[in-house]
Amino acid sequence: MAAAVLIIAVVAVASTGLAVLVAFLLLAVAAGAAFDAWRRSVHRRAEAEAALAQTRDDLTRGAARRAAAEAEAAALRETVAQHDAQEQQQREETGRQLQAVREQAEQQAARQRAEHVRLERALRRAEQALDQQRELTQRLMRSRRAEREWNRELRAQLQRLYDAHRTRPRGEDSDVRALVLQAAIQLVEAPKGMLLSREDADGDGALDVVVSYGFEHDPAESEVAQRFARQVLSSDEIVREDEPARDPGTASDADGEIDTLVAIPLYLRDRFHGVIIGANRPGGFDEVDDDVLLALGDQAGAALHHGQLQHELNEAHHAAVRTLLEAMASRDPRLHQESKGLTLHTLALARDLELDSRQRDVLVYAMLLRHVGYLAIPPHLLNEGRPLRADERAVIELHSRIGFNIIGQIPALRDVATAVLYHHERFDGRGYPAGLSGDAIPHTARALSVLEAYAAMTNDRPYRARLSSEEACEQLIAAAGTQFDPEIAQLLVEEIRSGPVAVDDALTDAVIEALPLNLAGQAGSGIGPLPAATTDGLTLLGNQRALYQDMRDATDGGCAHPFAVVLIQLEDLPSVNEDVGYAAGDHLIQVAARNAQRTAARFGGTAYRASGRRLAILAPLADAGVAGDVLNHLMTEFAGGSSVRTATAVWSPGDHTADVLGRARASLTRRDP
Repeated sequence: MAAAVLIIAVVAVASTGLAVLVAFLLLAVAAGAAFDAWRRSVHRRAEAEAALAQTRDDLTRGAARRAAAEAEAAALRETVAQHDAQEQQQREETGRQLQAVREQAEQQAARQRAEHVRLERALRRAEQALDQQRELTQRLMRSRRAEREWNRELRAQLQRLYDAHRTRPRGEDSDVRALVLQAAIQLVEAPKGMLLSREDADGDGALDVVVSYGFEHDPAESEVAQRFARQVLSSDEIVREDEPARDPGTASDADGEIDTLVAIPLYLRDRFHGVIIGANRPGGFDEVDDDVLLALGDQAGAALHHGQLQHELNEAHHAAVRTLLEAMASRDPRLHQESKGLTLHTLALARDLELDSRQRDVLVYAMLLRHVGYLAIPPHLLNEGRPLRADERAVIELHSRIGFNIIGQIPALRDVATAVLYHHERFDGRGYPAGLSGDAIPHTARALSVLEAYAAMTNDRPYRARLSSEEACEQLIAAAGTQFDPEIAQLLVEEIRSGPVAVDDALTDAVIEALPLNLAGQAGSGIGPLPAATTDGLTLLGNQRALYQDMRDATDGGCAHPFAVVLIQLEDLPSVNEDVGYAAGDHLIQVAARNAQRTAARFGGTAYRASGRRLAILAPLADAGVAGDVLNHLMTEFAGGSSVRTATAVWSPGDHTADVLGRARASLTRRDP
């Protein structure tokens, strides 16, 4: 602005002169100053307006913040009011809940007090009942002790009577019934007694008197016995009577012999089977406790049940033997007829050898069944008229092993199976299947070898004509000491030369039918009518219980020579069960059992199934090396078959059963991988 005024002044001076210049200059200065003042005024006004606008904006924002604060405060006041209301509700609800809990607690306390009173009363009643129970328990224990004593005495009586009358049953179980009756009347000290059955075989509507003891007259028509038996049947309880009433019109002569009696119910498989009646005990039967009499009835029923089962088992065994005989007769009637013709010679040889009845029967059965193995041999080999090749002879020689496996499936015929297995052994050790010699060959097998050789020589064969009886005897004498036991060969020759034996088929069949089938030399076979189960169902070997029993019998008897226990563990059994199935595992066990059985038979021992995958052999030891021979033979039997591990423990005087088995198990365990 000053520059403009100056420029104007210069122009003016140049045109008007100095005075005018000064005046104009002053005017210009004044105008400039006024213009600056105006400009500053305008600037200040603009700043003032801007400040006013800013203030206005600040006021507006302040008002907005105030409004927001007021709104927030209002919301907060509302929230606080709601919270206060909720707290009030909660306090009220808590109060109600506390009141309810308090009331429930009071009610529970009242119930507990009532329950406590009730429990105290119940406790007093329980204490009273407990006192009564203690008294009853003491009475029951006394009764059970008496019952056990009577049970033991009954079993002992049955055992003694069984041992005294050890014969084959004449009927289904007639001897067992007689034994039961005799044991029962001896235990109740009754001189007379009878056993009535509800079977009513004669259909007269009365219980049948199946066996009686001590009566002078036949009690089959005893009216007194029938009346009391029917009373027992209807009431299912023991009946005692002193001086029983008699109807003169129906009383029998046997009724006159009854002065006092007791009638005891007899159960068979939990079903009423009949009545045992004891008569004429001195002083009557009131002193004999009911529990003891009931125990007597239970034990008698168990004995009869076992007798029936034993009879059924014997019948099943006879049926199996008859089936084998029929199969052999159908396959080769000639050989079957030879066996029947040899029966009487076999009995005569058993007599001359002074065999006991069991060994005699084993020999007869072995003679009859020795050709069972031929059932698996091709017929053309048996009927071949030319000399056999080595491979064909090897097939023929399998028949003794096959026969052993077939016959050995019947537990009662295990000794028979052993005789069949070794009847082709030679006295000099050059026979088969095991190469046994001398006394190592079972006695019955040595006798069977001589008998079969005589039968073979005196009958036609496809490859030669038969010899005369005298020629056969000369051959037997010539081979005595090499092929045959010299003593047995000499006895048979003497028997044959003493005179011809007339072979009668009817007589031979009668002999065969009369043979018993309780030949098994296993645990439990000789303990009378009430043996424990000692046979493994899968292998038909003795089970662990039989092994323990036989070892206890050997150790308790103080045997003169030690014996060995061999354990055989089937290593492959778990994997076979898992991969192939349990049927395959069972087959593996059965095959292994037959291998163990053959080994045991060779050394005069017994095979057992000791546990799930373990078999055992109990073998007598003639010398210290036999245990190793048993193991070697086992390895031969199992060669190429199932993988097994074995362990042996030898008994010596002073050892207990558990000691020997423990050493064998420990040896087997130490070898576990």
